[in-house]
Amino acid sequence: MFDLADVLLEFGGVASVSRLSHGRIGAAEFGRLWQSHAADRLYRGLCTPDEFAAAAVAELSLPAAPGAFLEEFRTWLRGPYPGAFELLAEVRTRVVVACLSNTNALDVARFRDEFALGRRFDHCFFSNEIGLRKPERECYDHVLARLGLSADPERAVFFDDSLSCVEGARAVGMRAYQASSVAGIRGHLVALGVLPGDSHAPGV
Repeated sequence: MFDLADVLLEFGGVASVSRLSHGRIGAAEFGRLWQSHAADRLYRGLCTPDEFAAAAVAELSLPAAPGAFLEEFRTWLRGPYPGAFELLAEVRTRVVVACLSNTNALDVARFRDEFALGRRFDHCFFSNEIGLRKPERECYDHVLARLGLSADPERAVFFDDSLSCVEGARAVGMRAYQASSVAGIRGHLVALGVLPGDSHAPGV
């Protein structure tokens, strides 16, 4: 199971908001935005992207109109990292492959139309559709139940760039790893025996 942004797909949100704020906002303050009430509602599908844009501009005191922010917001998720979709295709010949992402209606439309993720995964779990978000326990419990793994959570392997989301998955018994690159993910999958490879893969 894979997160999407900054795991398989390039994410440009921090750089975008830095530009909009003329360099005032960096990664730390950007990260705090995603803990805000507005982001929580967006992730759970409880507000529209337009409502989130207005709240984010106010939250960050950005010198931009909500419409301008929303146009930038649409560009945050970029194409796949080199080798990412090829890795998915290879893994999918051996095991069931799913994605689990904190996301919103705009990104989900791109996932399905532009990136064709529905054809690349056996299951797609999007927070705005299931009403649950990582790293809360209920989110992982929901996914495990849908996959028929509630009694065997250790059979699920999860990759995410966020340490808190990795720790949340581990707390319910999943094997979870913080992803920093496609090569790193491949190394873990080799070490787990999912993919063939040499003996230099990172330990698990």
